[in-house]
Amino acid sequence: MRGMGIFAAVLVVMLAVGTFSDYQIAQAIYTPDNPLVIFASTLGLFPLAYPACILLGVLVQRSLVSQKPRVLCIAGAVAGVVLAVIFGALATMAILSLRDGFSGIVGAELPSSIGLGIGGVIGVILCALGFQAGKANDAKDLARRVLVVVVALVVSYLAVEIVKNFMARPRPRLLFAGYEGIEFCPWYCKSSGVGELMGAYDIERDAFKSFPSGHSMQAAGFLLAFYGLSLVYPSLRKRLGIALAIEIVFALTVMACRMILGAHFLSDVSVGAFVSVAAFFVVMTLHARK
Repeated sequence: MRGMGIFAAVLVVMLAVGTFSDYQIAQAIYTPDNPLVIFASTLGLFPLAYPACILLGVLVQRSLVSQKPRVLCIAGAVAGVVLAVIFGALATMAILSLRDGFSGIVGAELPSSIGLGIGGVIGVILCALGFQAGKANDAKDLARRVLVVVVALVVSYLAVEIVKNFMARPRPRLLFAGYEGIEFCPWYCKSSGVGELMGAYDIERDAFKSFPSGHSMQAAGFLLAFYGLSLVYPSLRKRLGIALAIEIVFALTVMACRMILGAHFLSDVSVGAFVSVAAFFVVMTLHARK
């Protein structure tokens, strides 16, 4: 908890710096089309999605053996499998996004439909692994604890996506392209006239989803996902300290890469990562009460 507290303080300082120097910092480090940076940036999507599939498998197993009405048990199990398929598909589609930086690499030429299918299968396999782990774990409150972690991960993801669409902040690389009428705005101000600008320049909506950073949120969610896995696999609990060190280095790396690619400002990545840190504290607080 202390380690995450220090990380949270660092993120707050980064946000303060970004509030006054976002544009200058983004302009100074902007280096698009760097294959290694693209690769490291994309890795930020994996720590949340794949572990979540395993945790969902645990919930599926616990749902099927629950004493609640059978209809509710089956509905809960189906919902868990569907979510695992979605998470697996989203994470695997991130691999396809490497096509611009890794032309010719396996997966670069795969149609999106095939990528989604492969991702769905991966999600089901991971869900099955979680199902087996749930059967082997006899902790009575496992379902409740895992559910809290899954809800925290899902809510963090949805919160970031909702704010992205509401704020509609232009990404740095869009600003650097020099479109007339598209100007820099601070992270706390909502952009206006986005629809007209998209139509005038044939720009995709994603170009106006800078704040906050989803990659940074998911990268910073590594420790929370790891903690969830430690509930399922008790042998991992002794490695939470190591996971914290990996978490901080990994998250900062992804945050830096997103900025270098011109996808986000410093304030974007700071707030994105902070969402996951806040979710971690909420989960730990809830678990400490029981």
